[in-house]
Amino acid sequence: MARELLDGHKLVKLEVLGDPKTLYPNVIETLKAADVLIKEGFDVMVYTSDDPIVAKELENIGCCAIMPLASLIGSGMGILNPWNLQIIIEHAKVPVLVDAGVGTASDAAIAMELGRMAKKLYSASPSSPTQGMIS
Repeated sequence: MARELLDGHKLVKLEVLGDPKTLYPNVIETLKAADVLIKEGFDVMVYTSDDPIVAKELENIGCCAIMPLASLIGSGMGILNPWNLQIIIEHAKVPVLVDAGVGTASDAAIAMELGRMAKKLYSASPSSPTQGMIS
């Protein structure tokens, strides 16, 4: 039914909430739901806690993006645990999008700083490969 409603698009955002007051994710049920959706052929972007082990498991089962919270949904408290987010980012092979708790422009800047490219003097690499080119 979801694919029909989405005009054949397979990309979905998955949020399985565990608590109606805090809207904290239920990671056990999130893992189960993500697995079902992926087996049904959906591309799943998943909202989760900032637990690096859970994030890696969601990636391993096939989620196309991991979306850990910075802090509780709607709290505007910003990034409470930048170290966990950094671990998730460093180990992920899929995009990581901070989802929830960002309340100010400075919070957004902090989130972007976590995922920035390392600065290197004279270490440029072309975005287009040069191997196999006819010279």
